[in-house]
Amino acid sequence: MVDAQLSAARPPQHKLDNHQRVVNFLVRYLHNHCPFRVSEVVESGSLGQGTTTSEEADIDLVVMSQEVPKEDNADWLPRALEALKTALRRGEAKQYPNISNMPNSMLGRAIPCCSDWERTRFALQFKCGGYDVDLLPTYDWSRDPEKYEGLYKLCVKYHTQEQYQWYSRGAAKLQVEFVSHQRNEVKDLIRIVKYWSKKRAYWSYKKYKPSSYLITLLVIKASENTGHMYFDRTAVLSEFCRLVRQPPPLRISWSKYNDPETYSFGEAQRVIQDPANPVNNVARSGIGDWSEFPRNVEKFRQELGIPY
Repeated sequence: MVDAQLSAARPPQHKLDNHQRVVNFLVRYLHNHCPFRVSEVVESGSLGQGTTTSEEADIDLVVMSQEVPKEDNADWLPRALEALKTALRRGEAKQYPNISNMPNSMLGRAIPCCSDWERTRFALQFKCGGYDVDLLPTYDWSRDPEKYEGLYKLCVKYHTQEQYQWYSRGAAKLQVEFVSHQRNEVKDLIRIVKYWSKKRAYWSYKKYKPSSYLITLLVIKASENTGHMYFDRTAVLSEFCRLVRQPPPLRISWSKYNDPETYSFGEAQRVIQDPANPVNNVARSGIGDWSEFPRNVEKFRQELGIPY
């Protein structure tokens, strides 16, 4: 049953290749034509992490720069997003409405035709090559004298959920590194659970649906907890279900990039610290209400015949 779920969840190679091709055109163009100096463009979504499913058709790009301010994003971000839009519209190769027809010689000089432009508070959104794109500029903390400690301090300073959403993008590079370096078998199980959450589980409201990142961290911790010499998919999925169904308190953290014990979360009953940004409790930022999660996971366990 797990094999069948994995077969359904894995995207075909031609889709991955096309996905990556659109990303390459956008990234190369941004490096050459962004209105501010770009130090790095991070593909922060499932493609960058290596956990894309057959149902995903989006691209999340975080544009890192030391030429944008570290904070006060309400002041400078709207102008930066408009400048990005202008630069991208200037580079559209309208003679190539299909990405597959664009020659590689245009890499860095043009991008495929785009549409449905929209500016949110934090990102520039548009369609490109058949994919939904989110483009978000942020300060490059990896090149800051304080490194990511400066980012963590700002997250403590601006402790609202909205500010977490903004500042956490500054840790995108570490998030991608943490997930992409997991073994392939773990990433396959992440695909299975994400596919189930999107296609098979019923969530009465959006707030009950876990984010892809929350699912990803829970599967990774389940894999670590099983600790088998030989990878046992059933054991990992069983442990994932146990973690979701475990009554509070629940505390999950990692110390690869920082000391998670430095940060407290008051009376929070469930804490899943983002390994890239320990100020971010993904059990809160990754889901609005936990109540439907255990019930749906129990159905998932029964459907796949996973033992306790």
